[in-house]
Amino acid sequence: MPNVLSEQQIEHFHEQGFLPPIPVLSQAEIDHYRGCLENFERTNPNDIKKLKSKSHILCPWIADMAREPKILDIYEDLIGRDILCYSMAFRIKDADGRTFAGWHQDGAANPIKPILVIGALALADCSLAHGCLQVIPGSHKKSALQHTDTGNPDSILSRGQFISTNFDDSKAVNLELKAGEIGLFNAGIIHGSPINTSGERRIVVLVEMIPAHTEVRAHRDSAMLVRGVDTFHNVDVDPAPSQEFGPEERAAWRRATKKVGKNIFEGSPLPPTTVYGGQPAN
Repeated sequence: MPNVLSEQQIEHFHEQGFLPPIPVLSQAEIDHYRGCLENFERTNPNDIKKLKSKSHILCPWIADMAREPKILDIYEDLIGRDILCYSMAFRIKDADGRTFAGWHQDGAANPIKPILVIGALALADCSLAHGCLQVIPGSHKKSALQHTDTGNPDSILSRGQFISTNFDDSKAVNLELKAGEIGLFNAGIIHGSPINTSGERRIVVLVEMIPAHTEVRAHRDSAMLVRGVDTFHNVDVDPAPSQEFGPEERAAWRRATKKVGKNIFEGSPLPPTTVYGGQPAN
């Protein structure tokens, strides 16, 4: 028997590639996590981009978010009890009318088998005006489409990539979120998000989870066990942080994101960004 999802919800996820928003955080939890984020931003203004990948290694409060029982119950219903957190990735959009995500498939640049389930967790309301996630139902069942890498600095994506072949976007669904809700999607689904014109920040955390039996990839990757056991050991272990942004945490983060970068940027004409082990621009 599922923990929290109905059989219909589970079937919907596997057939359509996404789940509509589900409430998982209380107002007190929202206030706590948002307060921790804003404190991090005040304390480390030059390092905010580091939260875009593997942030669960950097801060105990982010690792706590990855272990929230209400969140993991949903993932267990979808991928089984033995769950690895691949990444906690903040996707924040200021109301600048510029930052966007072109239509893309995460599985095209970062294929993880058998499945990578991504949850868009809102720490503030995220409507269409805020630049919410949009998905194309059922598109996860097709092969990955051709993408073009642009390196566009206004793109929220690592390579500024977008799908450069024709596809039907007429049935796109807006995953509008209230603070404390999570909307889930298969990493292979076509998705994107428009610019933020709301006058408020969009604060979304991508909760990226994989089953422990995930296959070994082209370049060995890493993850953190958050529920159950890992008897497969197909990935290296992301260490749990003991302090916020400490020297050991930063070193572990650099090692882990460099591994991710090898997989994400393989075959790309662009070099890895600094978030993924690349060198700063001169």
